Amino acid sequence: MSSTINGIIETSARGSKPRTAHIDNSREDTITVDREEYLARVDALLEMLIGIYFRLTKLLTLLPVPIGLPRIGDETDPFDVVHALVRARALILDLPLDDKVRSLLHMTLTEWPAVLDLCALCMMEDEQEEYRIDAIWLMIIRLGTLTEMLAPELGLNLDL
Repeated sequence: MSSTINGIIETSARGSKPRTAHIDNSREDTITVDREEYLARVDALLEMLIGIYFRLTKLLTLLPVPIGLPRIGDETDPFDVVHALVRARALILDLPLDDKVRSLLHMTLTEWPAVLDLCALCMMEDEQEEYRIDAIWLMIIRLGTLTEMLAPELGLNLDL
């Protein structure tokens, strides 16, 4: 799994995404991938999603009224994380925030659980649908961009 994560991260730095697939000749319009490889790619994308969650957790603590999210670890129930994000989404509506910040937070808090849902669907379904991986990838890129836009608005320096 580590090599898959590194491959995706290295490829994302160059601005494109990895694609390893072969054509299933029995279905001309479908691209299929090996199940293990497909799940490894989903795992790698989940790692990226968790990274965005850590950034979002930090951003929410910088609000005028800080909002805490549960820590993600081996024992964390994903439902607790999703419920916390949904609750935070409702809370930001009543905070004294600039419209831009509120909008960026609302989009981020709406999309993050949706990406997690799509990852879960990929892991449960027997068929490996390439478009789902593509959708997750694009949503993660968008979430990263949203949090990068939020950081300076809330006084967080993302420079390493």
